[in-house]
Amino acid sequence: MTELTQTLLKLKDQLGFNQLQIGPLGTPITISFYEKWIGENLHAGMGYLKDHMATKKDPRTLNQNLNSVITVTQSYFPTKHPLENPVPARIATYAQNNDYHFWLKEKLNVIIDELKIQYPDHEFMAFVDSGPILERNWAYENGMGWFGKNTCLIHPQFGSLFFIAEILTTLPIPPEELSTKLEPLPDFCGKCRKCIDICPTNALIEPHVMKAELCISYLTIESKTNPPIALREKMGDWFFGCDLCQTTCPWNEKVFRKLAITESAATSTAKLLNLNDKNDMELTEFFRNILTSSNKQLAKQFFGTPLFRAGGNLKRNALIVIANKRMVSLKPQVKNYLDHPKFSELAEWCLAQLDQTKDPS
Repeated sequence: MTELTQTLLKLKDQLGFNQLQIGPLGTPITISFYEKWIGENLHAGMGYLKDHMATKKDPRTLNQNLNSVITVTQSYFPTKHPLENPVPARIATYAQNNDYHFWLKEKLNVIIDELKIQYPDHEFMAFVDSGPILERNWAYENGMGWFGKNTCLIHPQFGSLFFIAEILTTLPIPPEELSTKLEPLPDFCGKCRKCIDICPTNALIEPHVMKAELCISYLTIESKTNPPIALREKMGDWFFGCDLCQTTCPWNEKVFRKLAITESAATSTAKLLNLNDKNDMELTEFFRNILTSSNKQLAKQFFGTPLFRAGGNLKRNALIVIANKRMVSLKPQVKNYLDHPKFSELAEWCLAQLDQTKDPS
């Protein structure tokens, strides 16, 4: 075992990563699939995914001396970085953690600091879902999972509920490391199509292919516009993100069963799968706060959480959930948006849905 391997294994255990692998940096083996996906405009309004294609094809455009990529995975369920103020609305599992861009980057910096001591003449660059590189590709190339039909990377032990992050470095990989490098895992999805069948909006148009403009996660997080009327009811009560194509996956169900051995984990599992009854009063007050707060107030309230990313569009998401859950007590707050420059049409639609329900009060 080389000195580099010993150091990385020690840091993996110290920092609590599920997996850590180092591999050579070259042209991503999945780049042609990615180019085809972009070429068919399946990325919707996420133009930034196309902007840095040259770097995605060749990460050495960032630094011509780069040689290797260190890839880590970190499970986000059950959460070890819970929100200080839990959100009562239905949100994606990863969003029940503090913003991973911060705490996961700190972990990568611990690795970099240690490696800089041992290898002072080399350079290191950390990426946590924020740079122009194909992160899932590097995990796949290094045997850390296969691409599921839901487009997520799936590992037979850890499922798909994990973050992926990388360190690009000028460090060369010792020959001994190359000889024992893990190969990409085969596709173990088989004939299963649970993720495809469960999607309310049919965003998985074929195995391994996501049409972003139909995905609830895209519609509630990345999209800057109001969803088409035809999709709004299908979005159900998802306020931020969606986990359906992951929670239905048999590989994640194995993880849930294993965690449910303990009472605390069982509670977390129930929360993840939305099995707990929501406190209607708490939920109502949460959405009332969303609709009556300014964008600046929302930014302050959700800073340091994944919800910060959606900004003022949290109001858009709230209007859709209010309509779909027929939360008629919030009519006065919804009416205040009838003259809103961005959400007026959405408010009209929301009120039309609410008018179909009698106010129990």
